[in-house]
Amino acid sequence: MVEEVRRGKAVLRQAGDRGGHGGGQDRLVPLRDLWPLLDHPPDPESLLTCGPMASTLLAMAWQGAERSPAGTSWTLLQLAHLLHREPTPEQRLSLWLALAGQQDLFRLRRDGITSRRADELKRMRQQRRQQRRRQQGRDDFLQAVRQRQAWSAPSGSREALELRRLVDLTRQGDDLSLWADCPDDLRHALGQARCDGSPQALRSLLVDLGHWAADLPLALSRSVWAGGFPQACLEEAEALIRGADGEHPGDRERLDLTGLHSISIDDPGTREIDDALALERCDDGTAVIWVHVADPHRLITPGSAIDDEARRRGTTLYLSGGLQPMLPLVLGAGPLSLSSGGRRAAVSLALTLDADGNLCQARLVRSWIRVAYSLSYADADELIELAPPEDPDLACLDGMLRTRRDWRTRCGALAMDQPEGRIRRGEAGPELVITEPGPSRALVAEAMILAGAAAAAWAAKADVAMPFRCQDGHSSLSPEQLLALPEGPVRWAHQRLGLARSRLQPRPGPHRSLGLEAYLQWTSPIRRYGDLLAHRQWLAASGALALPPLTADQLLPELDQADRLAREAQLVSREDQRLALQHWLEVSPPAAPVRCQLLRWLRQDHGLGLVRIDDWGMELAADVESGAAPGDVLQLSLVAVSSRHDRLELRARRR
Repeated sequence: MVEEVRRGKAVLRQAGDRGGHGGGQDRLVPLRDLWPLLDHPPDPESLLTCGPMASTLLAMAWQGAERSPAGTSWTLLQLAHLLHREPTPEQRLSLWLALAGQQDLFRLRRDGITSRRADELKRMRQQRRQQRRRQQGRDDFLQAVRQRQAWSAPSGSREALELRRLVDLTRQGDDLSLWADCPDDLRHALGQARCDGSPQALRSLLVDLGHWAADLPLALSRSVWAGGFPQACLEEAEALIRGADGEHPGDRERLDLTGLHSISIDDPGTREIDDALALERCDDGTAVIWVHVADPHRLITPGSAIDDEARRRGTTLYLSGGLQPMLPLVLGAGPLSLSSGGRRAAVSLALTLDADGNLCQARLVRSWIRVAYSLSYADADELIELAPPEDPDLACLDGMLRTRRDWRTRCGALAMDQPEGRIRRGEAGPELVITEPGPSRALVAEAMILAGAAAAAWAAKADVAMPFRCQDGHSSLSPEQLLALPEGPVRWAHQRLGLARSRLQPRPGPHRSLGLEAYLQWTSPIRRYGDLLAHRQWLAASGALALPPLTADQLLPELDQADRLAREAQLVSREDQRLALQHWLEVSPPAAPVRCQLLRWLRQDHGLGLVRIDDWGMELAADVESGAAPGDVLQLSLVAVSSRHDRLELRARRR
C-alpha cells in the first residue's frame, strides 16, 4: 500500500501490517522501481488523492454481478471490468475504496468478492432503519428526561420498560439506588434533570414526563386502595344483590321498628348511608333516642371474599376526587345502605338519658326500619331552628343531645367546633367547600358518640372483647397556661398538640378527649372494618352468628391492622388534600393578601408557624415574621405553588 510520496519515493506498507505491529516496517521505494508492478504507470499523486467510487456506479457493478450464478466469487479486476473495458489503476482503487467503505452490496473475503442477494439486502436495510429509529427514540427519551418534558414511550420499547421501572420504584417508595442495572445513560440524564432518585423526586419527574397524574398522592399509589376490587369479590357482591330480597338467617327475629319516624342526615350526594335517627315518645313520658346502624352481616359472611377484601382495605377512603370504598359500592350504596323508602335491615340502639345527660338505659337489637326521608345538613338545621309543630322530633333530639354534650364537657371532653375547609375536584376544576359546624352536624356527631359509648358499656358488662378506642388525654400545657392563650382556635391548637395518640385495644379504657370511660366506634360498619368487627363480636356473643366471639388475644392482631390502615388512610387523605389545595391555588390564586391568625410556632428558630385562615377554613404552615405571637392577626401571601412538584410556600406578615 502506498501511504505517502516523499520526494520521488513511495512509502510502502505491506498489507496486513497495522501500525508497525507484527514486524512490518515502512519501506521507501523509488517511484521508478514501482512502475514495473503496474500495468500502466500511473501518477502516484492521483492514486493518493483517489476517492471511493460513487454509490450509483457500485450499484451498477452489483446489478452486473447479480446476473451471475449465486456464490460467484470475483477478483477486484474482474469486478472492475463490469464497469470499465480497460479499468485504470485509479478506477480499480476507487472501486476498492468503495468496497472497503460503508456499503451493503458486496462482501470482501480473502478468497474473493461476492455479492449479497436482494432479499438479504432488504433485511439488512430494514434492520438498519429499525436501529436508527431505536437510537433516535433513545435520544429523544433521554432529551425529554433531561429537560423534564412530556414524552410518550412506544408500547413494549426499552424506554417504556424503563419508565415502568421508575413508576414501580416510586409506587413502592424505593430509591433509584435499588435499581442496580439502571442504564448509565438514563442515570446520567436523571442527574441532569436534577432528580436525586428519591420517591418524591421521581414522582415530580414522572409528572413532568406525563407518566404520573399530578393529583395522584404518592401514598395512595402504594396503598391497598390503589387497585380495584378482585373479580371474585365483585362476583360475590352481584350474587348478594340478587338474593338481597330473599329471607336470611335472623330476619324473622328482627324487631319491627318501621313504625318509627326515622330520618337520615348526610352531606348531599352521600351514597353509603350507614346511620339514621328516630325519637320514640313512651306513654310514661319518657323519650327514647333510637340510633339505627346498617347491618352488613345480614348479607356478608365472615371469611368470605368480600369480608377478606374489607379487612384488607380497613376503611373507606375519602379523597378530593371521590371515594375509594371499603365494600363494593353496589353493596354499600345498595341493599346495605339505610336509604329512604324501603324496609331496611339495621342494628338499633334504644337510648334513654336522664335530665343531666347521663346514659341511664340502653337496649341493643337487630331490627327492620323504614327511613321516612333523608335530609341534608342544611335542611336539618332549618328543621331544628324552626321546630315546626307537625315535625318536632329533630328539635327535641337536638335538645336532648345538647344536654348529653354538656354532660361530656363536664367530664373533660374537648369541644373544638370551627369551620373546616376541603378542596373537591369536579368537572369544573377544584373548588373550596367549607363545612360549617351547624346544629345538625353537632346532633349527628353526638348521637354517634352516644351509640359508641352504649355499645362499649354493653361489651364491658358482658366481658366481650371489642375494638375499644382509647385516648389518655392531653398534656401540652398546664390549665393556667392554656387559659392564658386566646380562647378558640389558638387554645385548641395547643390542646391538640398535646393530645395523646388514640389507640385500639381489646379491653375497655377511658377516652379522655371525649369524656368517656369506655368508647368504641360502632356506627359505620359499611365504611370501617373496626365497626364491622364490633358488630360481629356482639352478634357472636348474642348467638346471632354461628361462631364464638374472638378472645382478646385473637382480636389483637385484627385491631393492629385496622389501626394501621386507619392511620395510612389519614396520611393518604392529607397528601391528597395538600395536592388539591396546591391545584386550587394555581387555578384561583388570591388577588390580595388573606387574613390569618398565628396559632402556634412549629419551628420558631426557622420562622415556621401554623396559621389559621378563616376564609379557607384551614390551618397551614407558613413563613411567619419574627416577633409575632400566638393570636396575632397577620396577612398571608402566596409565594410559590406547584401541584406538579408538590410545592407550596406561604408568607405571613403584619399589616
